[in-house]
Formats: sequence, structure tokens, C-alpha cells
Amino acid sequence: MPWGAEAPTNADLGVAIRLLRRARGLTIEDLAFAADVHPTYLSGIERGVRNPTWDKLVALARALDIPVSALARDAEVQAQLAARMREARRDLGLAA
Repeated sequence: MPWGAEAPTNADLGVAIRLLRRARGLTIEDLAFAADVHPTYLSGIERGVRNPTWDKLVALARALDIPVSALARDAEVQAQLAARMREARRDLGLAA
């Protein structure tokens, strides 16, 4: 599968944000406070059930001290990993 073939989903974005948050040793509450969002809202973003606005993405990126483009890049990486995992499961006969 060529690079960029899988468009990132909200779930991919959420995984990327969670990994960045954990890599910095932050709790959901820490990052939510720094980004001025409610912890429950941030939890929803990380679980892929919320659709964050551009303003919220910018706030999260600033709180993580990274450019918004890094969030997008990391979400794309997560989409590629998820696609490879689906392909591997299918190849192993584990896909439902």
C-alpha cells in the first residue's frame, strides 16, 4: 500500500494525541488544562469519538509544544499502522 493511501480517522488522531501526551508524562487533566479543554472532551478526542475543531487542535498542539502539522503527520502514521495491521490480520486469516 503506498504512503498516504489511508486517510487518518478521528481514532488515528486520538491515538497520536494520546501517544504524544504520554511521551511527555502528562495526564489527560494536565493536557486538558494546558489546552483549555475539558478533560472529558480530551478523553473523547483520544478515543476517536469526538471531532475536534481546528481551534481545539491548535490549542492541543500548542499545549504539546509541537506544530499542528506534527499532529497531522502523527495521525497519518497511525492510519498507516492501522492499515498494515488490518492487512496482516487478513493475510493471517484473522480478519472478520
